[in-house]
Amino acid sequence: MNLHILAHGLPDPGAPARPVAGRQFERLEELEALAGVTDRTAFWRRFSHLPLQYRVRRGQEALHAHVHERIAKGELTPDETPKERALRSLKRATSAFIQPNDPTERPFPDVLDALARSADAARDAGATSIEIIDASEGLEH
Repeated sequence: MNLHILAHGLPDPGAPARPVAGRQFERLEELEALAGVTDRTAFWRRFSHLPLQYRVRRGQEALHAHVHERIAKGELTPDETPKERALRSLKRATSAFIQPNDPTERPFPDVLDALARSADAARDAGATSIEIIDASEGLEH
């Protein structure tokens, strides 16, 4: 975690995440994608007044609640495969790239990195080229 991210109240997206609904996560951003977080900064800013260890714990508790709520609404299946999770993360990264919060700004390097990491994770999880292209709305990687 670098100081720039920490100063803005955001934990490292690559940090390990606690399991939820029987699913294991390698990175916090996977849990955020499953919980349906579209604006990472706004989500984590709600906990920025807390000390770091409580901020991450309370944030993950909120993410878990979002996941359980989405399962209850039928938006997620309780047993999503790693491939489905990777493709969902890729869709989220693509949305952040195509429709940024501020359209006048150029894409941040972290948005581009998340897009590339998500595409690589989907490929590693066994997604076909067609599935990756569909999930990324035709963007080339």
